[in-house]
Amino acid sequence: MIPELELTKILSVLYRRKGVVIAVFVVSICLTAYLVMQLKDVYSSSTLIFFAPQRIPANLVSPAVTVDLQSRANSINQQVLSRTSLEKIINEFNLYGPAGPATTLQDRVDRLRGSVKVTVRRDNLEIAFQSGNPELAMKVTNRLGSLFIEENLKEREQRALGTTNFITAEAERLRKELEGQEAAVNRYRAEYRFELPDQLDANLRTMEQLRGEVQTQTARLSSLQERKASVEKQIVDAESIDSDLGMAFTTGDGGQGSATARQIQVRRAQLDALLTRYSEKHPDVLLLKEEIKNLEAAAAKEAPSSKDSLSKDAAPRGPGGGGLRAALLATVGDLTAEIASLQVAMGDLRKKIVAYQTRIDNTPLRGIELSKITRTYDITLRKYQDLLGKGVESQISENMEKREKGDQFQILDPANFPQKPIFPNRPLILLVGFLGGLAGGIGIALLLETLDNSFKSGEELDGYTNIPLLASIPSVVSRGNILEQRRVQLWIFLSSAGVLAVGLIAIRVAGPRFF
Repeated sequence: MIPELELTKILSVLYRRKGVVIAVFVVSICLTAYLVMQLKDVYSSSTLIFFAPQRIPANLVSPAVTVDLQSRANSINQQVLSRTSLEKIINEFNLYGPAGPATTLQDRVDRLRGSVKVTVRRDNLEIAFQSGNPELAMKVTNRLGSLFIEENLKEREQRALGTTNFITAEAERLRKELEGQEAAVNRYRAEYRFELPDQLDANLRTMEQLRGEVQTQTARLSSLQERKASVEKQIVDAESIDSDLGMAFTTGDGGQGSATARQIQVRRAQLDALLTRYSEKHPDVLLLKEEIKNLEAAAAKEAPSSKDSLSKDAAPRGPGGGGLRAALLATVGDLTAEIASLQVAMGDLRKKIVAYQTRIDNTPLRGIELSKITRTYDITLRKYQDLLGKGVESQISENMEKREKGDQFQILDPANFPQKPIFPNRPLILLVGFLGGLAGGIGIALLLETLDNSFKSGEELDGYTNIPLLASIPSVVSRGNILEQRRVQLWIFLSSAGVLAVGLIAIRVAGPRFF
């Protein structure tokens, strides 16, 4: 039957169940006192690490590592709290006893990791460590702070070195690629060196010169051919004259003048005919003038009064002699050879013109192909030059990190020696145990009262039934009641002793693990 929540009834319940309340309270106080005695003092030491900016202005030397403080602190925190780093600290300070079946090395690492707390703020961070030994707490905290700074320097140096190595390797790769592309450009230029755009003007000028030479040679060829025709005509005329002279000498007609004089007259007639077409400086005109001059010199040596002498001198000039005709034939041969040579030279010139015209026609195509090759080469060259500049900057940044001139962490406040423990708060624990025991006793008493269905007073019976209550008989203490009370008290004592023993054993066994 659930009692009404009235103060008088609650007090009466607690009075009836005072044994349970006292037992629970005593057990709670004893366990709390034993727990307070078993708990060891825990000291906390902390160090404050300040983020110092780069000492050299960033506009002079760009930093190789540009990671924000939060990311860097988290990364370094993972390295500091790694298994390898914590094992070194455990072995160095012999923390938590030797590893064995009961306590493995991994358990010690996990316990140390749980005792370390890293708090990251805007421009600094705090590392705290808790230990039962204040001096040990201070030493381990200092070691963690130095390890944090060492890991930061190592990480920055490794990142700077990695950046430098990457840029160097990439620059080397681009250098080899650039050499291959440069070799391809050079091969193309060497293969088509006469068809490239920079040779276009030279090719055009050369082709114009060749065309001019062809025109000149054509004019010269026409002149030679006309001269040859003229000389051949002279040969025909000379043969006619020699035939007439031979007939004159045969008939003995010497009054008409010598053969030389007749040849002079024929040459002068030819000269007059040539002057109507050519100028005084024409080769044929000059040749005839030379022949006339020679004939006149020969005529001057002849004796006009000696007929025999005239017969002797004139006889070789007959049809069988032909000294002039032989000279003219030689001239025709020379002209024929010169014409043939000139025609061969003109053929060569025309072939050269065709070759240069082909070069000029191929120039636009070669320019397009060369631009494609050189465009890739220029892009690679710019990348290579840019990487070389970045490589120099990265090397400077790496040297700056090695000399600890870049962004770094510095210990602002070294680890302090803790003067008093932060745990346990014994007065508070005792107060909690006292209040907990009292509340537990009252709660158990009320619970037992709720589970008890017997009537304790006439009011309870009157409230339970409509039958009027006529009278109540007071409780009569008998031997059986006394024995029943003793059994209840014994049960309470034994239960309290059992709970106390179990609690003491649990605190003894599990206390060092959890506290």
